[in-house]
Amino acid sequence: MAKKHKAVRILFLALVLMFSLTACSVDTTYPGTKNIVEASQVGKDYLAGGKVIVIDAREPEAYAKGHLKGAVNLTPTELFVGMPVPGLLAPKSQVESVLSAKGISNDSVIYVYDDNGGVYSGRLWWVLKVYGHENVMIVNGGSKALVNEKLELSADAANLPATKYVAKEADTSMIATFEDVKSLTEAPVDGTVIVDVRSQAEYDAGYIPTAVLYPHTKNLYSDGTFMSSRDLGLFYKDAGITKDENIIVYCKTSFRATQTAALLQEAGYTNIKVYDGAWVEWEQKGTVAGPETPAPVGPSDGS
Repeated sequence: MAKKHKAVRILFLALVLMFSLTACSVDTTYPGTKNIVEASQVGKDYLAGGKVIVIDAREPEAYAKGHLKGAVNLTPTELFVGMPVPGLLAPKSQVESVLSAKGISNDSVIYVYDDNGGVYSGRLWWVLKVYGHENVMIVNGGSKALVNEKLELSADAANLPATKYVAKEADTSMIATFEDVKSLTEAPVDGTVIVDVRSQAEYDAGYIPTAVLYPHTKNLYSDGTFMSSRDLGLFYKDAGITKDENIIVYCKTSFRATQTAALLQEAGYTNIKVYDGAWVEWEQKGTVAGPETPAPVGPSDGS
């Protein structure tokens, strides 16, 4: 009898261990999506040649220390203008000039990576999408994932032959203006929500009236990979942000906001705009809500 009880206890402990390991194992891959690509797939496609171009969106200093062999260095700052406020979407002519000089064609399949949780990659993804480039994807896990995949690295700069890139007219359905946001703060519309993706500290120092805080860092697992579409959908729903709503995202200069936009789209959200002028514009021209102003309350606050 004692032996039987001991065997049952061992079996029970084994089952507990098995379920514990299963619960802790999170599948962070994004199979079959249009905006996110896994490092393993980058390796397969890139080595196969063809139309794939990999963009390293990190700063030139980081790129010079080592990057995926053959990757082109293109930072988001090359595709924005600094007036009247920093970080605004560059005009079509500037985008065409930069992409042509980098050797990117209209039919290129573009994979972008960075080392800051998809922030720089997200901005490039958004700019390219705005100007009609369909085949652009963000590498899940960024440069760390490429290293872990043991893909070949190099310190030599990649210089591709120049092309003649022709951008489409900007897709204004992806862009929110100051006037759009101001109108919503003055007369909120049911089914439309403004989402501030900055940090709690930034939000506490001042935010756009009616904006709900959801930091972009909450879109990541602890290992730096993107949360699954399922988890993103659940967490945003808990925050009171649902898929049938019109969503406007912003941060300081709408870099972080574009990472959120890309991931929300993957999670099944379809009506997403980025407020390009972002906080730097709003702080100059709009009415700032701050510590003395009650923050918006969502269903997840329990009140």
